[in-house]
Amino acid sequence: MKCYKIAKFASLMAAMLLLAIGCASTPPKKNEKHASRLLIRLPTSCNTPSGATLDAEGNIILSIPNFNNDALLKDGIIETPAPPKMVRIDKNNELTTWYEFREEDMHPDTGKIGPMGCAFGPDGNLYVADMQIFWDIHQQSRLLRINVIDGRPVGMDVVVEGFIVANGMVWKGDTLFVTESVLVHPKGGEGNSQLVSGVYAFKIDELKSGCLILPPYDENNPERHLMEIFSSSGRVGFGADGVTVDGKGNLYTSIIEDGLIYKTGFDDKGEPLETRLFAKSDDMLSADGIVWRREDNRIYVADILNNAVHVADMKGNVQTLHKNPDTDGDDGSLDQPCEVLIRGNELIVVSMDMPWEDPTGLLVNTKIDEPYTISVIPLGRGDM
Repeated sequence: MKCYKIAKFASLMAAMLLLAIGCASTPPKKNEKHASRLLIRLPTSCNTPSGATLDAEGNIILSIPNFNNDALLKDGIIETPAPPKMVRIDKNNELTTWYEFREEDMHPDTGKIGPMGCAFGPDGNLYVADMQIFWDIHQQSRLLRINVIDGRPVGMDVVVEGFIVANGMVWKGDTLFVTESVLVHPKGGEGNSQLVSGVYAFKIDELKSGCLILPPYDENNPERHLMEIFSSSGRVGFGADGVTVDGKGNLYTSIIEDGLIYKTGFDDKGEPLETRLFAKSDDMLSADGIVWRREDNRIYVADILNNAVHVADMKGNVQTLHKNPDTDGDDGSLDQPCEVLIRGNELIVVSMDMPWEDPTGLLVNTKIDEPYTISVIPLGRGDM
């Protein structure tokens, strides 16, 4: 989120209105080595894909919050809202529903659920960020656990409450890191103040002991699970977003609105040591979902504003892997990429296709358009 622009926090849903502002870029050549190709076209019932992870068998599990429902209803493209769900894309790229959220799973106050980042824990259960900010700006977002028995989802529990924008996540051993894209709402109006965001860390045993309640952020008394805090420009309205862990156990956190990636090291006891800026580039306009790839020891980055995917080496050098102009994604071109996932020698790219009101003119994607797509970029071993 894997996200979105919040033009005015008091009227979040208005931020989903489309503003036809384009941004010129050079389309990829047909013989481009890392050209984006079509993996699968999603049905209208999956109109807003988001987070993605692999299960134990190598199938893709994909979050479908369907945030585009209201816009599609207004345009007469759908007659009834598509329910939020988790879907599976198997090794043959066949799509099936993996878990459809039930009425009792919905937030008791908003009656909604917005599945975003997701990751299987060491217990075999799927943990999912539930982003509620499009329906309520007040700490209604949650961390969910979809309980899995014999590979099949059997129900859902709420394990943490009190986020404003629960977003990305990654496991490191028995610790789950979850990004909070808005720790405190900016003051002073759009773009006029710094945005505060952060990363929470939860031990799996804590998540088995009932629901944790996060208090509102207090800079003078940070909650004990809040591992790191970031300050960013406020130009988009979302800060910390994607997270990934490298082979040495370092944590990387992307700042979506400023196109930055930070690196956090840990001591032998797993306690954080230092967080420093790891990667930035004039070509990396934003940094949404990120993933580390073992085979080449590099980090891949979804640039949601710029219809691009970048790759950073371990020295923080950034190179653009693929970039294309505004598109409907029918040929596999990127259509507002929010998430990246490694599947063998493939980079799976999730296109969210959820444009928002954009007075800054940063966003290349200008409208919601069918089809809704997942792309793939072939990767070699150790090459760029």
